[in-house]
Amino acid sequence: MQYRDPDANLPEIPIIDCDEGGAERLFELTAAGARRLAAVARRSYSAPVVAFLDWRSRQWVARNDSPYVPEIEHIAERLPGAGVHALNCSYEWACTTAAVAPLMMRVLDWRLDGMGPEIVVARHRSPAGSWLNVTWPGFVGVLTALAPGRFAAALNQAPLRRRTYLLPFDWLIDRIKVNGTSAMLPTHLLRLVFETCSNFDEAVETLRDTPIAMPCLFAISGANCESCVIERQEESAFVFEGNEVMANHWLNSQWRRGRSRGIDSEGRWHALRASTQQTEAGHAGGGQGFGWLRPPVLNRLTRLAAVMNAATGALSVVGLEARGTIAMPVTKPLHLDMSLPVKR
Repeated sequence: MQYRDPDANLPEIPIIDCDEGGAERLFELTAAGARRLAAVARRSYSAPVVAFLDWRSRQWVARNDSPYVPEIEHIAERLPGAGVHALNCSYEWACTTAAVAPLMMRVLDWRLDGMGPEIVVARHRSPAGSWLNVTWPGFVGVLTALAPGRFAAALNQAPLRRRTYLLPFDWLIDRIKVNGTSAMLPTHLLRLVFETCSNFDEAVETLRDTPIAMPCLFAISGANCESCVIERQEESAFVFEGNEVMANHWLNSQWRRGRSRGIDSEGRWHALRASTQQTEAGHAGGGQGFGWLRPPVLNRLTRLAAVMNAATGALSVVGLEARGTIAMPVTKPLHLDMSLPVKR
C-alpha cells in the first residue's frame, strides 16, 4: 500500500508580502480571513458580548498613546461590527515559550476556536530591517515574530493579580486599572521593537524600560547566541538572562504569585524546560521541527506552534485546533528559510 501523507489535504499557511505597509496592508490582502475570524468570535461569545467588548475597547483605544491606533481605526472602518477593537485589545491567550539562543520554541494557546486555520506569516520591511510576523488578519500588534540576523521574540500573558478570592472580581479590577492608563499595549511595544531596534541589546532595553498598559512576559533570542526572559509590570521589570522558559506564571520571587493562566502553567514550563535542556545538549528537539511539542505544552487550547532561528532566519510554523482533548494540526507545517529565495 502506498504511504499517504497525513498533511496532504491540509491548507498551507500563506506568506503575505506587506513590504512597508504594516497591518493595514496585511488586512487589505487578507480581508476574507479577517471576516472569518469575526464570524468565529460572534459564534463563540455571541454578537452582544462582542459588541460590548468592542465598545469598551474602542473607548480605551481613543485615549491611547500607541502609534498603531490609526491602523486599528482603519481596519475597523472597513470591517464594521466585527469586533476589531476587541480583538486588538484582547489579552486572553496563554502561551509557553523557550528562548534557547539562537532558537526560540513558541506555543500560543487561545480559547477562541477557529484561530489555527487563519494563521498568516507577514513579511515586513522597516527602518531597522526586514522581519516576519506570525499573526492573524486584522491584528495590529505582534505576538510572535522573527527578524533574521537580529532577534526572535514572543509575548506571553502574565498571571492575573490576586486581589480578592474571586477570579471574576480580580479580572474586573485589572480591567478598570487598564482603563485608566494611556501607556502602550504590550503587543504594540513588541511590534515597535521589530520596527525600530537594530540589535538584541536595543530590543531588550526597550522591552525592559518602556511603560506598558498591563503586565506581560517577553522572551527574546538574539542572532549572536544571546537570550533572556523579561517579566514586566507596568513600570518595572525582572530580566532572566541566558536560556530560559516562560509560561504564564512569574519566575521571580518578589512579585505576588497571582493566578497563572491557561492549562497547567507550571507543568508546561517544566516540560518545555526539559526539551530545552535536550536542545542545549544537541539532542532531539534542537532543530526546526516540532519533536518537542508534546503534552502538556501541547493541549486542547493550542492554536499555533513555531520555531524561530534568529541567526539563520529559519522559521517553522503550524496551525492547530482542538480535536477532543488535544490539539491537532489544521495546516501544513510551513518551513521558511530567509537565507533562501521565497517560493511563490
